[in-house]
Amino acid sequence: MKIFYFLFFILVSNASMSHECVLKGTSAKEITIYNSCKADKSNNKSSNKDLNNMLLKNKIKTLKKENNNLKNQLLDLKIRLGNILNRINSYVD
Repeated sequence: MKIFYFLFFILVSNASMSHECVLKGTSAKEITIYNSCKADKSNNKSSNKDLNNMLLKNKIKTLKKENNNLKNQLLDLKIRLGNILNRINSYVD
């Protein structure tokens, strides 16, 4: 799980350090460079969204497992307390 967080932070920091697309001139070559830069940035954003969704799904999966474990522990405590109350009631009666 730590690996996923590490990869996520690398991608986020990499995206923040990337250069901005700036149109430097009005020639066809400069416009083509600018358009390809914009297209590359939009493609990278979708892959970051996919990675973010994958990280969130993994986090949800681990939280659900933890939730089930906690529910089982709570149920075990309820059963044990019920047994203790039954023993106490048998001595009182």
